[in-house]
Amino acid sequence: MNTQANNPQPQQAPGPSQTALSSRLAFTSLLAAGLALLTMVLALTAVNYWSARTTMLQDSRVEAAIVADNISAAVVFRDTPTAKEMLGALGSSPMVMGAGVYDSDGVLLAHYVRERDPGFPTTVFELGMGDASERAGLRTLEIVQPIVAPSAVGGTLYIRKSMSAVYQNLAIRFLSALLIAAGVMGMATAMVLRSRTAVRDAENRLQSLAHTDAVTGVGNRHAFNERLAAEMRRAVQLHGRVALVYIDLDNFKTHNDTFGHAAGDGLLRQVARRLQSVVRGTDAIARLGGDEFALILRFDMDDAALQKYGQRIINVFQAPYTEGGQEVNVTCSAGVATFPEDASDIDGLISNADTAMYRAKEMGKNRYVRFEASMNQAAARRYAIEIALRAELEHGDGLSMHYQPLISAADASLVGAEALLRWTHAELGNVSPMEAISVAEDCGLIVALGYWTMRAACRDAASWGAGKSLRVAVNISARQLGDPQFLQRVMDILREEGLPAHRLEIELTETVLMENMEAGAHTLHRLSQLGIHLAIDDFGTGYSSLAYLRQLPMQRLKIDRSFVKDLPQQENSRTIVTAIVALAHGLGLQVTAEGVETREQADHLIGQGCDILQGYVFARPMPAQQFLAFQQEHRADRWMN
Repeated sequence: MNTQANNPQPQQAPGPSQTALSSRLAFTSLLAAGLALLTMVLALTAVNYWSARTTMLQDSRVEAAIVADNISAAVVFRDTPTAKEMLGALGSSPMVMGAGVYDSDGVLLAHYVRERDPGFPTTVFELGMGDASERAGLRTLEIVQPIVAPSAVGGTLYIRKSMSAVYQNLAIRFLSALLIAAGVMGMATAMVLRSRTAVRDAENRLQSLAHTDAVTGVGNRHAFNERLAAEMRRAVQLHGRVALVYIDLDNFKTHNDTFGHAAGDGLLRQVARRLQSVVRGTDAIARLGGDEFALILRFDMDDAALQKYGQRIINVFQAPYTEGGQEVNVTCSAGVATFPEDASDIDGLISNADTAMYRAKEMGKNRYVRFEASMNQAAARRYAIEIALRAELEHGDGLSMHYQPLISAADASLVGAEALLRWTHAELGNVSPMEAISVAEDCGLIVALGYWTMRAACRDAASWGAGKSLRVAVNISARQLGDPQFLQRVMDILREEGLPAHRLEIELTETVLMENMEAGAHTLHRLSQLGIHLAIDDFGTGYSSLAYLRQLPMQRLKIDRSFVKDLPQQENSRTIVTAIVALAHGLGLQVTAEGVETREQADHLIGQGCDILQGYVFARPMPAQQFLAFQQEHRADRWMN
């Protein structure tokens, strides 16, 4: 796999064994065809020889009979000159080597020879033919014809012919047939070679398709596996090293869902080109699927150079992308592991690079992280959390809900509480909500966990008293909102737990909204029609687009605690809070400020027009039973003075 900058991944040629086998098959086929043609030529030659021999024999018999009839008078009258003259006439045929006529006693009367032949038979007995009238050998054809004369003693005619003319004619036919066969073989060979070229081209195209990512033109997972195995074998032979970089685009799904899959594919192509611009000719790049890429590096640098290389990969993402007329900012998280230091086999190397990449995600994304052995401990813990969480969702009792009060800014009355997940495990100890949710998202349990949380919160809220209108706020994830059964599940939970719809508030972050804008809009409108409150959590920390505020039936914005913590001293925070409150009220939305920890912050937020306050200054999150007691003990006038 060639990975020269700005060039797509190359075609993979068939392997040596495959090519050798194809060549052997082609050679065998041509050899078989050649032998078949040669056999046909030889068979045809044999047939031609036998046919020519038979024809020559028949013609010689006729010729001998005619000569014997004509020469009979000369034999009877022993007219030697006439007999010689008549025999000499046979010399006009180049095939006749000699001829002789014998009297009734078998003694040579006259003869003709084309070339001097002292050994010409002088008696019939010397012919050695006995009673045979013909004798055909490889070189000569001999005919013996009795001479019959009326009322006279006959004699014997002997003619000897050469087979050379037959062989000459046979040779011409053989060579002609051979030339024709050679021409046929030549055409067949040319056709086979053209076919092999076409097949080889097709094989190369198939190999290219099998090893190339259709979207980006770089190597695919199959090519990645082959190249990584080859580089590790090379490293073992040459005592070298291999570095594997795993790259995952940050929040790519959001961009894909927002701008469409075509724009997403275009963005992936741009990413591939940028990565190609930083890799060396000895390195390889592959797209593993989705928004994941991998780089295979011949590790011929020190650790400091590798760190710079990794940072160069991160930096290539800093410039914005333009796709479909939209300017898009995309970052990446990258993890690297090396062979043989970090792993001794392919599976270990891939796993460790993937672990390092997830560590980069956990550290805030848009960064490059080198694998460390301690990360495996974190990976082991994540696996243990996954196993424990599955068990908890089925039949455990370690999961519980805590509730942080929501206080009205107008009169300090208690208006509800936000439901917050807590988990204490016998072996794992206290597992933070962030850690539990992160694992749940990675292993596909986030939807099940979300429904468990909503059901538990609705059950507890129903116990707060039928005469009270306290609402419970529950956070949902992007995957939960994207669940086709989400609306029905929410309705089922409310009915089964006996909680009125208006007492449930669903909180969604800006990221969740943007990831599910099209699919989730209908669901959110139906929830609002049922009376369920909808709130935007962590407002101001997500997407800058405010289109969803007009398109979605939201009732409340929650100002993120990052803007509250520096109030009222920090001017920028004051400006942002003032702007958010004005924006929300202008759109008919209420404002909740979370993370309120001091009375000074509370007073400032009340002065800015916030509707609801939430934070440690009022109460920390507490178990359900403790929240029931808090309801009884809460005094609004305590906060009004």
